Amino acid sequence: MGRRSPAGRAGRAAPAVLLAAALATSACSGQDAAAPAPVSTEQLPAPSSSSSSSGSASAPSSGVGGPPAALAAGLALRGTPQAAQDVVTGLDVPWSTVVMPDGSALVSERDAARVVRVSQSGTGWQAQQVPAPGPGGSVPDVEPRGEGGLLGLALSPAFAEDGYVYAYTTTATDDRVVRMRYTPGSADPSAPGSLSAPEPVLTGIASAAVHHGGRLAFGPDGMLYVTTGDASAPSTAQDRTALTGKVLRLTPDGQPAPGNPVEGSPVWTWGHRNPQGIGWDAAGRMFAAEFGQNAQDELNLLEPGRNYGWPLVEGAVAGPSGGPEDVTDPAFTAPLVTWRTADASPSGLLVTGDAVYVAALRGQELWRVPLDDGRLGEPERVVDGAHGRVRDVVAGPDGSLWVLTDNTSRGRPAAGDDRLLRLPLA
Repeated sequence: MGRRSPAGRAGRAAPAVLLAAALATSACSGQDAAAPAPVSTEQLPAPSSSSSSSGSASAPSSGVGGPPAALAAGLALRGTPQAAQDVVTGLDVPWSTVVMPDGSALVSERDAARVVRVSQSGTGWQAQQVPAPGPGGSVPDVEPRGEGGLLGLALSPAFAEDGYVYAYTTTATDDRVVRMRYTPGSADPSAPGSLSAPEPVLTGIASAAVHHGGRLAFGPDGMLYVTTGDASAPSTAQDRTALTGKVLRLTPDGQPAPGNPVEGSPVWTWGHRNPQGIGWDAAGRMFAAEFGQNAQDELNLLEPGRNYGWPLVEGAVAGPSGGPEDVTDPAFTAPLVTWRTADASPSGLLVTGDAVYVAALRGQELWRVPLDDGRLGEPERVVDGAHGRVRDVVAGPDGSLWVLTDNTSRGRPAAGDDRLLRLPLA
């Protein structure tokens, strides 16, 4: 189950050693070897000066007149999730979803390299492919293999003016970020529209069969944040000149964003294995969910220039390249929450007005971590395995949580999988 780390944010302190020992025993045995650590009531720190200079999540964004719509929609949500209901079924390895200004949504299908538009039709919802210039209407130049393909999507903060849909893709030679212009269909609001040929935004991210990261999000500062995995080369996560094993911060045109820790570098944070979820609270604090290897998954508070430890540290225990001394090394930033990998394997993340939600694949769960005025509570289960693997969670256009399942990539798909679900809040 999830546990709060009592180590604080200044680094890895002595209390974390005791927690790490208990959790390491738990991870190896498959049993809870100790009761969860007490929840710290210490308030999370405010964003650092280099990140808060751009404004909080509730403040106007640089150049776009306000926070990105997806961020604002999430922060407006509060309440307890209720029973899940189908929005659409029959999706093929869905990976990411973004809500459009008109209340429809786009979903990426990883292996088919397709984008699907989910829109209202009569009293229900329908899913239609949005044609792009590739074979069969797919996004061109995408090379699905292993965990790769068409991954994260994000809408430009100026989408109403420029129509850009950003995507993280894997190709035959690299991982990259591209953008495509979305053109609405006919006067019929249910028409799917179309996508232009992709325009490169960032290229040259090393690729492999697994560990792509692949999540995209525009922050409250209007900059594009990109998560990258270690591409099966763990040591590159500690190489600040490599693009892998990082969270990157870019301008919308793909240049290193001004105010990054190292001028001219896109690197925002480093020491990551496979981060796949990012989001911000109303104060502008940035959270990230990250896959561990065999011991622990993480929920982190990301602060610019910080090193999150991989492969020397995994969660609150030593990583495959580290030892006990690394667990307490103040050079590495400790996670806020850790889970056994069997309970999580986290992907998408959503911050609402009262919680951080984490989609869990292997754990077949949607985790809710209460968030109250900068204080975190104990993680809570929401769906308890009822829908299989959970890939993504976003703020739906109807004030509910919208959740993507991922049972057709691996696991045991049920009839109708994969699904976009809605969980009303009460």
